[in-house]
Amino acid sequence: MMNLRWWVLVCSLVVGGVSLTAQQEILAADLFWQQVKTNHPVARQAALLQEQAAQELLYARGSFDPKLYASQEEKVFGGKDYYRYGQGGVKIPTAWGIALKAEYDWTDPNGAYLNPDRTIPQGGQAIVGVEVPLLQGLFFDASRSSLRQAQIGTDRYKAIADELRNELFLAANKSYWDWSYAYYSRELAISARDYSFERLGGIRESFRAGDYPAIDTLEAYLQWQSWELEVQETEMQLNHAVAKMRALLWSDAGQPEMWKKDWVPQSPVIAPTAPVIADLQQAITEHPSLVAYRYQKEQLAIERRWKKEQFKPELTFNYNFLANQFDFNPENTDGISNLVSDNYKWGFTFSQPLLLRKERAGVALTDVKLAQTDWKLQQKQQDLSAKLTAYWQEWEIRQQQLQLSQAVVQNYQSLLDAESVKFELGESSVFLLNSRQQKLLGAQLKLLKTQAELQKTVVALWYTAGRS
Repeated sequence: MMNLRWWVLVCSLVVGGVSLTAQQEILAADLFWQQVKTNHPVARQAALLQEQAAQELLYARGSFDPKLYASQEEKVFGGKDYYRYGQGGVKIPTAWGIALKAEYDWTDPNGAYLNPDRTIPQGGQAIVGVEVPLLQGLFFDASRSSLRQAQIGTDRYKAIADELRNELFLAANKSYWDWSYAYYSRELAISARDYSFERLGGIRESFRAGDYPAIDTLEAYLQWQSWELEVQETEMQLNHAVAKMRALLWSDAGQPEMWKKDWVPQSPVIAPTAPVIADLQQAITEHPSLVAYRYQKEQLAIERRWKKEQFKPELTFNYNFLANQFDFNPENTDGISNLVSDNYKWGFTFSQPLLLRKERAGVALTDVKLAQTDWKLQQKQQDLSAKLTAYWQEWEIRQQQLQLSQAVVQNYQSLLDAESVKFELGESSVFLLNSRQQKLLGAQLKLLKTQAELQKTVVALWYTAGRS
């Protein structure tokens, strides 16, 4: 009868988990992962990456912001007013490389040494102008390059953030199932120890009644001691597993979460959702790491386009319409003809490096970065493909191991049941009974380990596919 009670307890541990007390609470794997994904520092860093991308995009767009400007110059020397003049206006860059300008100039006509080219109508002069890059910067420039890279960077940072969460997914879920195995293996050891102690008491009573020799009490006592050592060993393993779990739990306030001693993990016996290899192979093509490398290549291609653009000479043309104060048609003639043929100011600037060493090196360096990124992408694709194959093979083998372990447990139980009957009839010994129990518990622990490893293999498969 003692053996039957012990076996019922063991089955409840391995097959269905423990019966919870009023104070105990199951910390489900999904609930644990949701808390880790939300509050863990790595998860918060991932969220900050997306915020960083948004700010970098805003920064790049700032290159196209209108800019107000103003200046005032005045010189007085030896009691004489040399000159006094100033200007103020707004310059508006555009996404097409053209810059628009609206300006107002003023000059004190009483200056003794006023430069003649500073002479403007009394009261000031309004100017409306345009600057157009005719060679370098006409179709592409630094501002457009930065903006396009920042736009792509938004998607790249999202992929990097997903990659960080994916790594966290693997670490968190593996730690969870290690905790589950450590917890339930300790429960198995405790149940075996308690049963051994109960049996030790029964054998001692039988020894006092003259039914068993004294050596049987020693045998039963050694069995109890061995299970006491096993309980201590599993307790240390559980402490290590809990320490890893505690390091993963953080509160909404960004502080380490308090660990509840009454938390109980799910039993690893719960069958995981069977993955489909075709779905995993499809998902792996959109793995966050691969996506991030692809976006990085797009950014480098844009950078290379700008480097190539710098081979062109800089030739900027500017044209300005001039007014009498705010009147752009002071002669009351045909407006357009007047602006084009009379009241205007224009000019251009030109520059060109002679050796182009900086420009040639810039393109070459970008080509190197592109090649490095491409090799990283290919290596990552190969690594993920190899890992997926290995984890899938492990999944299939774990399934076979699970079935075999279950059969082994059933067979050891049959042996223990038969040995118990023989022991009750006086045809067996405590040594043989202990041996059967020891082997059964060993098989139960292997079954528990196989169940936990199967859970971790599923986690690894989804991690490899990038589906955290």
